[in-house]
Amino acid sequence: MSEEEVIQYLSNTPDFFVRHADLLESLTLPHPVSGKVVSLLEYQVNQLRKTTAEYRGQFERLIDVARENESTLQKSRRLVLAGLGCESLDDFSVIVGDMVRDDFDVSHHALVLYGSYPDSAVRSHILTEDDVLLSHASGFSECFCGMLPANEMQYLFPDDVDAISSVAVLPLLSRAGGDTKRCGVLVLGAENKAAFDKEKGTMFLQHIADLLSAMLLRLQP
Repeated sequence: MSEEEVIQYLSNTPDFFVRHADLLESLTLPHPVSGKVVSLLEYQVNQLRKTTAEYRGQFERLIDVARENESTLQKSRRLVLAGLGCESLDDFSVIVGDMVRDDFDVSHHALVLYGSYPDSAVRSHILTEDDVLLSHASGFSECFCGMLPANEMQYLFPDDVDAISSVAVLPLLSRAGGDTKRCGVLVLGAENKAAFDKEKGTMFLQHIADLLSAMLLRLQP
């Protein structure tokens, strides 16, 4: 009898080992790790343990994702509520500082609005076509993680540049009428190089940038 015929017979006779349970004890297979010969029952137990461990790992990863999503929701909620009470650009600057400290736990940040705002203490910068101070940081339409050129780092963080090893750039944009207008930028600076590694995702950062952009548009004169 060929292997194919054995397989076909067992497939057509699912109760074979129920009627001949003693055969299960005599069947042996190589252990999946050690290679030693073990009984079929022991082999199945090992396979079940492996499957259970894999399911447990998947479940724990789902729990971590759920916790992260809950944290993101709470941070977004706090920012939206703070934005509702924001009445000026100076209020906006305070809200940004609170968010950076409480939700990002980052010790350095630079908020720069493009244009002139003489009635506000918010830092501003007038962009030019050959701008040498923020040409890189102002060019992003999506969030960026990594590092900026040395001259821009010096401009953004004149007192702390040597302590910063990675940054996150959050562009503040207006997309009203289908046109993209650069309104400002928030740059977060971390002393840990891995904090804003360029390989990390920026989905949450982009969400925050969109919320801040909406708040800023409401406050701009």
